[in-house]
Amino acid sequence: MKCPTCGAWTTIKESRESPVFGYTRRRECGNQHRFTTQERIVPEDAIKQYQRLSALKALKKKDKQ
Repeated sequence: MKCPTCGAWTTIKESRESPVFGYTRRRECGNQHRFTTQERIVPEDAIKQYQRLSALKALKKKDKQ
C-alpha cells in the first residue's frame, strides 16, 4: 500500500484483530509518515454475488440501448 501523504510504499509495523473491523494495521512509509488502516474480511460468497449482479446490470443496460 502507498502512503496517502507522500506516495511512498509502506510497511506494516503492527497488526491487530479487531471486533469491529477484521484487522487494524499500523503502517509506516520510508519517509516516517505513520497511519492506520482498518480492513474488513469479505466472504467469498459476497464477492461472487456482487459479480453476478454487476453482470446482470450490464446486460440490462445493453438491452435498453
